[in-house]
Amino acid sequence: MKNEDFENAVDAGKDQPKIDPETAEMEFVRFCENNEIEHDESKMTDEEKETFGEIKKRIIKACMKGRVETDGTSMVYTISDFSPSGFKGEKITIKRPQGNAYSAMDSYRERENVGRLHGFVSAMTGKDIRFFSKIDVSDWKFFNSVAQLFLSL
Repeated sequence: MKNEDFENAVDAGKDQPKIDPETAEMEFVRFCENNEIEHDESKMTDEEKETFGEIKKRIIKACMKGRVETDGTSMVYTISDFSPSGFKGEKITIKRPQGNAYSAMDSYRERENVGRLHGFVSAMTGKDIRFFSKIDVSDWKFFNSVAQLFLSL
């Protein structure tokens, strides 16, 4: 097999996006606007732009793969195949946080950032805190990104 043929075969096997980048970005913007999350990067410092850009990229990428659906103020996220059996393919609804999400962080010390985050995301999803310690890192980072959007309000 020629090198060019091999590259074409590899490309043919790649996951094709289920949603185009423009539509995925529009969904992200709509989610931010519906939840009153600041998304105008011209108003951000360089550090804020960098952090926000990573969050935005992760959420848009998940939308493009068809793993995220937005419906106004909530998202439905499908756990990836990288997570263990019993988790992969599960659809998790992430709701706009209420006061209980913020108070869920109070039971952790200031330096227990992961525990605080798990408490916050648990309140947004209704999932037990232990759930988030068992899923794949790519899934965990997605939930972390959504939480960071709301914590920046």
